[in-house]
Amino acid sequence: MRNISAAFILLSVAACGEAVSKPKPATVEGFPPAAALGDGRVVADKPVEIVKPQGNVLGALERPSALRRFFESIASLESGHAQDDVRIVQFGDSHTAADMLTGTVRRALQARFGDGGRGFVAIGKPWRRYLQDGVRVGMSSTWVTEKLKWEKGKNVPGDGAFGLAGIGLATRESGARAWTDVGTRTARAEIAYLEQPVGGSFDVLIDGVRLVRVSTRSDRVQSAFRTFDVSEQTAHQLDVRATGDGDVRVFGVSLDRAQHGIVFDALGINGAQITTPLFWNEQHWAEQLRHRAPGLVVLAYGTNESVDESLPRETYERRLVDLIGRISRALPQTSCLLLGPPDRAIERDGQWVTAPKILEIIASQRRVAEAAGCAFYSQFDAMGGEGSIAQWAAEATPRAQKDRCHLTRDGYAQVGSSFASDLMRAYAGWRKEAGLPAVAPPKPQDLSPLPSTLPATPDFTE
Repeated sequence: MRNISAAFILLSVAACGEAVSKPKPATVEGFPPAAALGDGRVVADKPVEIVKPQGNVLGALERPSALRRFFESIASLESGHAQDDVRIVQFGDSHTAADMLTGTVRRALQARFGDGGRGFVAIGKPWRRYLQDGVRVGMSSTWVTEKLKWEKGKNVPGDGAFGLAGIGLATRESGARAWTDVGTRTARAEIAYLEQPVGGSFDVLIDGVRLVRVSTRSDRVQSAFRTFDVSEQTAHQLDVRATGDGDVRVFGVSLDRAQHGIVFDALGINGAQITTPLFWNEQHWAEQLRHRAPGLVVLAYGTNESVDESLPRETYERRLVDLIGRISRALPQTSCLLLGPPDRAIERDGQWVTAPKILEIIASQRRVAEAAGCAFYSQFDAMGGEGSIAQWAAEATPRAQKDRCHLTRDGYAQVGSSFASDLMRAYAGWRKEAGLPAVAPPKPQDLSPLPSTLPATPDFTE
């Protein structure tokens, strides 16, 4: 990788129709300011040609050789020598938040390489239609959501300490309750929270039984984690209840199995853009990333940016490089892949056509991926290229929603299956080139995935 020492997956996805913000540099007391986010306005009103690389391409996966370190981790997992799970984290917007594409990839990789657990999910309900496969969440009204906010025409980052996913819950009210019903096989739960000088305490309950009282008071602001063992044979409810003796901020819970395997975190926020993580406190987010220790980082942005026709290419690429730099500094040995956005259509002269800005975003991501030494995956090509989402939305059983931006569960499943298949074929090719023997996939009877809890047509409204 040239100039950037880390690698990771950039899944370019977003929530269409959200307000497009004009971000400014974020400054958090005690930490250096975020990189300046230029707001030049140059409009290129000409077709953007999509030029695919001629070599090192497998299906819609380009430069799979950039995933060498990730593949090495999977090989260690298959050989039985792994000392930990192989974790993938994907950051993004509504496509990621729906956990449909990611859920499909998760199930496919876990079926092939082993199920390490459900991964990181929220405690409580960070927004009204929070969706994650295998869990259901809820909370009392005395919690407030902590995240980057858009108020009076500008981004308001607060202190930027929002946890791994860039979103958390806070309260200082006695009896405030947030819970997560876990329907996936789980042997260990790790709660992530914030320690701070004004921190209060919260009780942790599993299936209604209090296990421990956790104090979040500390002489400095820092990330903290607490792990609990649970029975893998039954479903569980994990419950957090504040005692009211100070500020409590919780970020989520990681759900793991006793066995080593693949863990795939879907960390999306509706309406997010590539700039969203740049407003997070870099030192705090780096703590979270290093603790999670992924073998592959997934960033999922791009569709929301494609709504802003005035966004200059140079500005977008500079922001993308800034974000890659942050992750690189935190995770210098982690593998990388940029996954371009799916097709998005706009109406012109009574016809639905591919938005030109989507083509520009894809071209930019290809350039940045190559410069950074990352792999790139084209959801656009996996769908069939220009005009595909309009066709999918017009089908009797549609694979895309009427907004011609989001997909249905069937559409996300198809693209996710293509991505997982290309990724596994690339891994098999890497094994062959490395001189490793072929490994037979697990027998069908060894696989017992739980049914999906996600709706056929996700609702992305807040």
